[in-house]
Amino acid sequence: MRLLSLLFASLVLAACAVHPGKVLSIKFAPDARPVLAATEAGTVRGVEGAGARAFLGVPFARPPVGELRWRAPQPVEGWSGVRDATRIGSDCTQAIGRKAILGGGGGLVVGSEDCLYLNIYAPAGEPQRRRPVMVYIPGGAFTVGSGANYDPSRLAVDQDRVVVTLNYRLGALGWLAHPQFQAEGEGFGGNFGLMDQLAALKWVNRNVAAFGGDPANVTLFTESAGAWAACYLMTSPQAEGLYQRMILQSGGCLEPSSLISAEDAAASGPLFARRLGCTGADQIACLKALPAWRLSRAPSVRAGINGPGSWGPVHADATVPENPALAIDQGRFTRVPVIVGTNLDEGRLFANEVKDMDRYQKETLWMYGDVGPRVLDRYPVGPDGPAYAIAANFTDQRFACPSQALRRQLSRYTPVWGYEFADRDAPFVLPDGIVGLDLGAYHAGELAYIFGTSWIFADVNRFTPEQKALSHRMQGLWAGFGQQDFGAEWPRVAGAGPVRVFTAQGDRLDDAFFARHNCDFWDGTPFGAVH
Repeated sequence: MRLLSLLFASLVLAACAVHPGKVLSIKFAPDARPVLAATEAGTVRGVEGAGARAFLGVPFARPPVGELRWRAPQPVEGWSGVRDATRIGSDCTQAIGRKAILGGGGGLVVGSEDCLYLNIYAPAGEPQRRRPVMVYIPGGAFTVGSGANYDPSRLAVDQDRVVVTLNYRLGALGWLAHPQFQAEGEGFGGNFGLMDQLAALKWVNRNVAAFGGDPANVTLFTESAGAWAACYLMTSPQAEGLYQRMILQSGGCLEPSSLISAEDAAASGPLFARRLGCTGADQIACLKALPAWRLSRAPSVRAGINGPGSWGPVHADATVPENPALAIDQGRFTRVPVIVGTNLDEGRLFANEVKDMDRYQKETLWMYGDVGPRVLDRYPVGPDGPAYAIAANFTDQRFACPSQALRRQLSRYTPVWGYEFADRDAPFVLPDGIVGLDLGAYHAGELAYIFGTSWIFADVNRFTPEQKALSHRMQGLWAGFGQQDFGAEWPRVAGAGPVRVFTAQGDRLDDAFFARHNCDFWDGTPFGAVH
């Protein structure tokens, strides 16, 4: 959709230059000292200080470069001696720009193809028992982002957990599909980034015990595109046994325009190649000879997370055998406890450029076609202006209602909990002269509360005492999910509700989520969640 504003583009650009996951407070603490861990490929040296320890830039797969571009991730080559793990690895190659973030091409390219690294954070000292593990898959529309954009060290220390963040291939390098990939044994392709996530989870399963973690007690927590991917992982037989519970924040895979088969995605692969000058018989060889920056800047010509002209995972291949919507509906998924939630004002982060009625009407008709006039009637412009109206319909159609449908379907087979993050005073780092509306409980606004540390969107030093208490509650629930006594005050979803509404003033249970977000309306349109 075209609502990606200069605000979001500029902030993501900054995010690529700022890596809180470097944990400089640990590396340069007065009591900092080296610590070692033995992985299956060799020994790594991390750092411990200020009550925490970190192992950064640990490889979980061989660099996917040269002939390994667009191949399934390969096992790490072993090393002798001790490998330094005090610096983060490179972000995966990504193009930053207003159009590029949604797959539209162009932008400033940063990162490297040699990027399949993860970071491990834990409390200082050797544990008396293996700690529960939390693995975080970051978002970014499958085009931008990295594990190091977040600092989970506070979450690890306060909740006595081992927390892992990871990278995965992005844009064309992670999600291109093409018929000629079949000749290399990769089917139609289209899921290389998802394969990276699986490889990281398998690495954790085999190696996290060396860092004090329990491989049989893993919570997979995810946000935005990371949650979309996790929904696919839920239906992948290859992910069986790699996690014991899952948290999906602001992303469910039942939004219809984001669902595409590998074969359908591959049909556009030859056109993608021709637009890059690869017109010969062996287009894959030609594409592999191109520099990564050219591929990263090339616009998508397939459908993905944002519909046509975007990137994202595919189904009906060896990794995800069938459409996740069908698999979930019929109970063919890994049945573990799940939390599924959204934020009250998801769409406001993307609506900054809709400043007048003409733009509102044109954007709405462009997004929803023949249904557009009905959407305009359902979401009239109020005194706050058109940006808030379009943000509301985008929140409901794209996030709230698909997540509500996902909760309803999953709850037929496995324990499910629902939430809505609704702190409309969530802190936000405001670039001068860019933000023109109150962002409220915006998309990704909950992340500072979950991690308890600042990142590019939010400064936790701006938390009020009430917001600090909310952060503490959410951290405890995320870390305690699936553990003893969890959910004593958070009932499971049964059909339409309830969901737990998180606010700084105190949490409440709500049975009216479906009605508040107009899900009855969206269910009656082609843009409603797949049931």
